[in-house]
Amino acid sequence: MNKISLLILTSISVLVLGLTIPETFHDPVRGPVPTQQKVAHSSHCSGCHGVDETGLALVDKAGRDVSIFDDWQISMMGLSSRDPFWRATMAHETDQYPTAKQAIETTCLKCHAPLGSSEARRTGQPYSYALMLGDSLGLDGVSCSSCHQQPAKDLGKNFSGNYTLDTNRVMFGHYPNPFKGPMQIYVGFEPEFSDHIYSSGVCAGCHTLITETLQPDGTPSGDFFVEQATYHEWLNSSYSIQGKECQTCHMPFISDGVVIATDFAALEERSPFGLHQFFGANTAMLDLMRANKVALNLPTGESSHAWEESITNNRKSLSNAAELTVPSLYISGDTMYVSVIVKNKAGHKLPSGYPSRLAWLQVTLRDDVSNETIYINGALDEDGQIAGRDFPFEPHHQVSRTEDDVQIYEMVMSDLEGHLTTRLNAAYQPLKDNRLLPTGFRLDHTAYDTVSIWGNANQDPDYTNESNKGLDKIEYRIPLDGHEGLADLSIALHYQTLPARWMSDLFANDDVEQVAQFKSMYQGYQQHHEVINEVIIDSIDLSTTAVSPILSLSSFAISPNPISDRLLQVQLSDQFVLKTGLQYQILDMNGTRIQNGEFREHILLDGEISQGVYYLALLEHGTLLAIKPFLVL
Repeated sequence: MNKISLLILTSISVLVLGLTIPETFHDPVRGPVPTQQKVAHSSHCSGCHGVDETGLALVDKAGRDVSIFDDWQISMMGLSSRDPFWRATMAHETDQYPTAKQAIETTCLKCHAPLGSSEARRTGQPYSYALMLGDSLGLDGVSCSSCHQQPAKDLGKNFSGNYTLDTNRVMFGHYPNPFKGPMQIYVGFEPEFSDHIYSSGVCAGCHTLITETLQPDGTPSGDFFVEQATYHEWLNSSYSIQGKECQTCHMPFISDGVVIATDFAALEERSPFGLHQFFGANTAMLDLMRANKVALNLPTGESSHAWEESITNNRKSLSNAAELTVPSLYISGDTMYVSVIVKNKAGHKLPSGYPSRLAWLQVTLRDDVSNETIYINGALDEDGQIAGRDFPFEPHHQVSRTEDDVQIYEMVMSDLEGHLTTRLNAAYQPLKDNRLLPTGFRLDHTAYDTVSIWGNANQDPDYTNESNKGLDKIEYRIPLDGHEGLADLSIALHYQTLPARWMSDLFANDDVEQVAQFKSMYQGYQQHHEVINEVIIDSIDLSTTAVSPILSLSSFAISPNPISDRLLQVQLSDQFVLKTGLQYQILDMNGTRIQNGEFREHILLDGEISQGVYYLALLEHGTLLAIKPFLVL
């Protein structure tokens, strides 16, 4: 009797909402989309845009598979509705605010289950998580229609899931003169050329999310919080001016000509071709979902390499996101002074998106012979916590004076009472936002109110004054405690999407089914992190570079810097002009002297000096007065 009632209720839901009953995950379907439905499930597209068993279509010049459907389905876009962290977070929020459950789910589902959500909205019906679980359109994630049915009109003007989908059963693409017949016959949709499909505006609707701040009883406070503003971060960067769209990095183009549909031998190759692997940074979630495919009812992928390729491409994308340089390293007394510059190479803040994400620097100095750790800053402990991290949050640092002064780039949220929170609907304003800024970032940009700097990073000139260059500079003062001999220095920029501190707050509510499920899957991922970039300087002599305290770097100027013609021009400041008996030394990164002599304003570099960073030291009768780095190209 219960089974019969359930079947009747399910049938009613399908009839009333126009929902589609779930099939085996993304079974290929060749047949027109039902007439009452205005969006297409990805299965209707997979027949022509999936793997070509003949190897003629959807392969690059080397014969490697680049099939659109196959690459997409094992991406965070294809998996958005099945993401267990998202499901746990939404369930956690609705458990905390039961009276606001419908509003919370409606907002979340607009972007994580866009096709089911948009069809329900179009027919004037509510849409919920429970309905999504029985709806193949909702479970389809951010699939083909989610992007290719967005019209050019008002693109980039609507946010928080309020994008527009064209209901005239069209699919927009960026190749002129599309071959229309197959899509018209097999899908019942019309392919149309429009190059807006490779505009960042297609991403704006979901990658700027403004949430409503709720009071403890679940009623709106009248305030709003910018939960993520990746699109606005891109607007406030040089990338938007240069025409570098989101797709430039996240759907990289290959110049190879590619036949973009199977079974039609006469089709011409199209170029350039945008890969649909959606390069991002969330390797942790992809790895976790691969390990729990059965529990999450996930696809195996038509290609055996699909999962590993998706994870590898995300890791590759992340490795291009930032770069570390060490412009200055010297020893004074019993302390090593190391200046580190972090350069953001992404077209948005780093990290960006969901506020659980963070990046931080780990600095390690080890004895070259015994491998004994002399100093370590930013290490993860066995529970996945960053050692030395303050509570409720670690402040931004211009100078790191102890091992506990860890440079963490993050956004930290506070509630209406000013307390730390990880609940999105409790968030009122940031306590801290010192995430690395993109090149071209302007404090006077019209979008600054959605991408503001928060906290003591505003008082750091090495952060704010360099904001338009996408840089942050931090000095580490490393106590040597009498160590001598050689030492190896490692500086790494780490990244996490699922940090243990954030998860511990979520898992406190593990009596909620989705939270409990994700908690069980998360075990073993506490320490999961990626290395974005790393600089290693081996065999630093801790004694030969020991010097008296040096004067300001403004003591003299080097030009040009970088240098390419091997002639170094040095201009002394007034305090040194009248000094006599001045000498110079040129040191490499290990502090080894490789050139020296009486000081002169024009110094010709020896032929043995190759490309790299060096130091020009100014001495008076053997006593170091000042030192400054320069770069040889």
